[in-house]
This record gives sequence, structure tokens and C-alpha cells, in this order.
Amino acid sequence: MKIGIMGGTFNPIHYGHLRPAEEIRERLKLNKVLFIPSARPPHKDSEIIEPHHRLEMARLAIRSNSFFDVSPIEVERIGKSYSVRTLEEILKKYGGELFFLLGIDTFLEVPTWREADKLFSLANLVILLRPPYSFQSLSKSPYLRFLTNSILIELDQGIRQSYRKVSENGRSICFERVISLDISSTFIRKNIKAGRSIKYLLPDPIESYIITQRLYK
Repeated sequence: MKIGIMGGTFNPIHYGHLRPAEEIRERLKLNKVLFIPSARPPHKDSEIIEPHHRLEMARLAIRSNSFFDVSPIEVERIGKSYSVRTLEEILKKYGGELFFLLGIDTFLEVPTWREADKLFSLANLVILLRPPYSFQSLSKSPYLRFLTNSILIELDQGIRQSYRKVSENGRSICFERVISLDISSTFIRKNIKAGRSIKYLLPDPIESYIITQRLYK
């Protein structure tokens, strides 16, 4: 089984999370994509609403896609959320082959993560185009010394839609162009606080949930 892992605070979840996950599911022929809301992310502490709200919004967002599922694994864990622990537990539960989906902005933070080097042995990494970042932003990553600047430019210009490198341990690092939806959870929260519309930035059930629960006010 090939399982995609899409983690994040999902504060709130929106089309910028959902559409890239669907493109990668189809492109890499994944059997399932697991959305995993983090409970206590060590790198993000401000303006994060309670985990049960973010978990419920994720469930509402994916319910029309039979290939998508939500895991409460990090919400139910005691202590902070570390990706390496999550991947180990997912492997133990499902087996198969994992594909860890990361935006360029998130991948650039990987060197600061707990046991970061171990991630490369647990899962294939799928690095996604994420505005306003470009693939050339990855040129200084200590993990990507094999990349030439010409490959990064070709990815940014759309000459290449993807590039994949198999490492010595058999895991792949995949660079994937996906539709550029410049939507952020921060932008959505700012709109809510300012009383502006958030329609068409996220699924209607999420908008309704935010309104009824009076979130982000």
C-alpha cells in the first residue's frame, strides 16, 4: 500500500492543502492520503485553536473523497508532535510505503526538527511547490546537494513537472509542481478577524463550522 502523509496545524484546513494532495495522490498512484492535524507543534505556538476543532474541520473537508482520511494520532499523543514519531507509528499501523508531503516552506525547516535525518529513512519525501516560495529556494538545503541549479530553474519554469532522486537507502525525494493556490491559513484568519468573506478559500462545510463555533474571532 502506498500512503501519502499530509501533516500540519490545519488552522484552518483549506483548498491550498486539499488540491495539492489530490494531485499528488493521482500522480503517484497513492492508495490513501492521511491528513494528520498536529496537536502541539513545537515550531508554532500562536493563534492555534484547540485540536478537536482542527480535527473536526479536517474530517469535514475530506468526507467527499474516498481516498482521503484523517488520523487523530498526534492529537491523541501526550506531549509535543514530532514528525519522526508519527511516521514510525503510521508505519507500524499500516505498513506499506509512506510518502511524506511537504511544502517548500516546511521542508526548509526540516533541519531544525527532532531527529530530522531519520525522516529520510522512514518515508519518501514529496516536496511541493508552495507560493510564494520557488524551487530555487531549496538551493541551500543541506539535504539537497545533489540538485543542480538548472533542475531547479526547469521546475520553476514548468519545463519539468517533477523530478525524482532515489537515495542510497532506496527512498525517493520527489519534487513536484502542483497547482499554485496562494492561500494560507493566516490569510483566512485575518479575513475572519476583519469581518471579510472567506468563501471559496475553503470548503463550505468548514466555513459553516467556523461561523457556528465562532472560531478565530
